[in-house]
Amino acid sequence: MKKILLAIVALVGAQSVDAQNIRSFKEHLGAPVRIDSLSVVNQTVTVREVGDAAQIVAQANQHSSATVSGYRIMIFMSNSQTARNDALAARDTFAATFPAQRCYITYENPYFKVAVGNYTTQEEALVLLERIKPSFPKAFIMRENIPIMELSE
Repeated sequence: MKKILLAIVALVGAQSVDAQNIRSFKEHLGAPVRIDSLSVVNQTVTVREVGDAAQIVAQANQHSSATVSGYRIMIFMSNSQTARNDALAARDTFAATFPAQRCYITYENPYFKVAVGNYTTQEEALVLLERIKPSFPKAFIMRENIPIMELSE
């Protein structure tokens, strides 16, 4: 149930949630799917709103500070004199290698940290961790409160 709600929030994203957007979203889900240039498969998709899902999505859009417990991968953490420059270099190296992944630099006294990804399950984070271990051998998975709006990006 929680994953379904998160999927709805992620798909709706930063759009305002009104009846027209929900209706067009449902129509989009039920549209024919093109498999290749010659064939179209007509699938029937039935969308049922569970309880107050639309209201929860609307509240999440109003409160951009709403978070969900999730996971990120820490690829760099240091408090050395060159930590800031090293963090920027780690971010640039990661972005060049994995351009589709989100990367976050934070400073929590006295540490500069670089974390990547936005995952709701540890298993999802583990997939990326195994891919980046060759480039960042000290990388590890950490729990993080992730803003809901970042899950839709």
